[in-house]
Amino acid sequence: MKHLRFVFLAPKAALLLFATIMFPILHAAAQTKTFAYSTSRMANEKTVDNGAPVESFNVRIMQLQKDQLLFQLSVDNPSNDKLTLYIKDNFNNTLHREVLPATLRFEARYNLGSLEDGDYTFEIRSGKTKLAEKSIAIKTQTMINRNVSVIE
Repeated sequence: MKHLRFVFLAPKAALLLFATIMFPILHAAAQTKTFAYSTSRMANEKTVDNGAPVESFNVRIMQLQKDQLLFQLSVDNPSNDKLTLYIKDNFNNTLHREVLPATLRFEARYNLGSLEDGDYTFEIRSGKTKLAEKSIAIKTQTMINRNVSVIE
């Protein structure tokens, strides 16, 4: 009778062992693909491109091409504080979190092409203090054109 009991417990033990091995692998695979592919550039120089000194904290976000959802974020940080970037949706869910290096200027590109339509916020924080917030809205517009021609 003991042998029969082992036969019934063996599949459960094998399943438990399989789940224990596969869970960390699946969890790691889920974290590898993100929507925001940051290609960062950092500069430690004390001037910006036009030669003027950086004096105040400034955040700019701009769309690189009108037909793509590729955005460039520039952060001027004259005090070299360690900052954190949060990308949030309109329900205040954090979609992306990134610790920015303590440099005078930080630039990065973010591809938001995989996001659904809605309002999104780029939020810069120093600890728990919100320093800046820039919002963007993604809206898909479809247009139907019907062409009519008379064939003789």
